[in-house]
Amino acid sequence: MAPPGRKKEKVLILGASFAGLYAAKFLHDEACKVGLELPEITLIDRKNYVLFTAFLPEILSNQVSPYTIMPSVRHVLGNRQVDFRQEEIQNVDLEQRLVRTDRGVHRADRLVLALGAVTNYFGREDFARYGFPYKTMADAIRLRDHVLSCLERANISNDQAERRRLLTFVQAGAGCCGMEVMTELRELVHRVAGRFYRNIDAARDARFVLVEGMERVLPTLEPEVSLAAEEKLRKRGIAIRTRTLVTGAGPGWVELNHEEQIESETLIWVAGIKANPLVAALPAGHDRLGRVVVDEYFRVPEYEGVYAIGDCAACPDGQGGTLAATAQVAVQQGPALARNLVAEWLGRSPKPFRFRYRGDLVSIGSLDAVCCPFGWNVFGLSGWLLFKYVYFSKLPTVQSKVRILGDWLANFLTGPSIAMLEAVRTDASGLAVPSEERLIGIV
Repeated sequence: MAPPGRKKEKVLILGASFAGLYAAKFLHDEACKVGLELPEITLIDRKNYVLFTAFLPEILSNQVSPYTIMPSVRHVLGNRQVDFRQEEIQNVDLEQRLVRTDRGVHRADRLVLALGAVTNYFGREDFARYGFPYKTMADAIRLRDHVLSCLERANISNDQAERRRLLTFVQAGAGCCGMEVMTELRELVHRVAGRFYRNIDAARDARFVLVEGMERVLPTLEPEVSLAAEEKLRKRGIAIRTRTLVTGAGPGWVELNHEEQIESETLIWVAGIKANPLVAALPAGHDRLGRVVVDEYFRVPEYEGVYAIGDCAACPDGQGGTLAATAQVAVQQGPALARNLVAEWLGRSPKPFRFRYRGDLVSIGSLDAVCCPFGWNVFGLSGWLLFKYVYFSKLPTVQSKVRILGDWLANFLTGPSIAMLEAVRTDASGLAVPSEERLIGIV
């Protein structure tokens, strides 16, 4: 029951990715656990599924199919008393805690911003036009279709320069996600070349260039892990260019460091993210990425009853900086906020958030990975098995777990599918349309 004199509060959570969804789930569960009257919990998102991003790179190599790693929000919530609404958020009034959507107006006693992040092109229109981001399911499908289109055209081309351009893949960004995307791309090309595309010899014709502005790949991990990953990638024939920036892009070319031009029709852009534009435009304090500045309780200082979590929040790390925008942070913030809200309703003091780093697991191709769980380094097959097991166990539904086992088995026994979903359209010259024109329905 609610404490005497306390009304039943309305909690409105904007965004159903990891942070928002976990906040809604745990808020319901924590309230039930302590016998508190359930608040009115409303969860709003423009999509009705949550994307399990740990396996998103495997879409590229067809190890998993799209619907396997995008369970519906309603399925994840189960029988919890959470009112999920698939609506497009139009504007947010922080002072009044009022949200307007394409379906109406919502008011709240507690407003939680969990709207995530978008790809950061650093203000460069050429990167947005000619680059292929890799953050959403639409991005993954679009890039995969583009790669298959390049393979199709290269297979029938008698022009060696054209074949080389079509089969040269340049990627900006060598963080954890970037490493996985590049190695899954290489896996796909090498598995289908020669077998399905008989005129293509991957070892001879394909070129993979990984570009990183920092001094080493996986710059956020320990040097030992970075060096191990770099050595493994070089053995796979992936060219690594550290201390190098992509400085330009156009139809059929990518420029590095303002001096070198690589003939390529594929620039993969995983070089950074920034806050959702809706969040970045709010009248609150922001960091350089547009994230809302919050305190250690996730409160937006300027507005009572307003909180921010996940990729759209600049949360203090306890050491004078802010926490990175990662899924590992988001899945800890959602439950922490839920417990603090319940504590406040019970008249107790909330606890400041302290992120617990559990290590990183990075797959770098079939049967190989570099992992550093809890400070231990696990490489090779053992690391790959650990990667698969840990993220498999974290899939939010039994349905997803059953499906992914079937996907992995089918891929192992029969190889990847090379059917295109027509998520990418090309102009008369064969150039992909701008990345803003995404596959409708998968965003």
